[in-house]
Amino acid sequence: MKKYLFAIGAIFFIMIMAACGASKETKGSADGGTLKAIKDKGEIKIAIEGAYPPYNYINKSNEIEGFDVDISNEVAKRLGVNPVIVATPWDSMIPALMGKKFDIIISDMAITEERKKKVSFSNNYFTTGNQLFVPQGSPIKVPKDMKNKKIGVTISTTAAEMATKNGADVKLYKNDFLAFEDLSAGRLDGVATDQGVGAKIIIDRHYTFHAVNGLLNTEKAGMTIRKEDHELRKEINKVIAEMQKDGSFEAISKKWFGKDIR
Repeated sequence: MKKYLFAIGAIFFIMIMAACGASKETKGSADGGTLKAIKDKGEIKIAIEGAYPPYNYINKSNEIEGFDVDISNEVAKRLGVNPVIVATPWDSMIPALMGKKFDIIISDMAITEERKKKVSFSNNYFTTGNQLFVPQGSPIKVPKDMKNKKIGVTISTTAAEMATKNGADVKLYKNDFLAFEDLSAGRLDGVATDQGVGAKIIIDRHYTFHAVNGLLNTEKAGMTIRKEDHELRKEINKVIAEMQKDGSFEAISKKWFGKDIR
């Protein structure tokens, strides 16, 4: 599960966007203007990374698919609008949301106190956690064994934070695919990432790695919304509750994970 860590450059970006006001792409206001704008335009712009299977990834047809995409489509349908998926690099998502480049983030984002200083979240709608993946025969048997070992993580994620706390020699990557490639090449001792993401990459890439017993942490995910968009948040929470009550969320979850991940 990913955790955004604000860098100086990101903060500077936010200041610029705040000074410029709403972008041409998305307009709204603190009194519910964003929700009204979405309804009036008939579309909702949703940021998704596209490099985090099975939550979201680029398929053979060069399209984004995955759990997050199916959830986004269902959310849009219940709002009565069309979904517009905006592929966005992970480390620029929150600044771009605050700069009104899209309406919402639905991309497996953990609800954290640090993030809540900058953005708002819907009610949590599923739970996951980070796990360590290593080659067969690795001396790393439990998470604490990663101390002083070279562990690959995606930049600005909670996996990076967990690896650091465990004393690992952390190596930063733009995405998990690159980290697993270096693990396969013998340049790393392990990779820390979301438990579902790691398992999916191992299967799809036919790696002979395995998960170390014990999660590094557990996290609750929410849909990410600008702080001022109170009406949109209320509507999204209503949609989430409906999806979970009528079985739609469970069906999507089982499609991608084989179980209900709430």
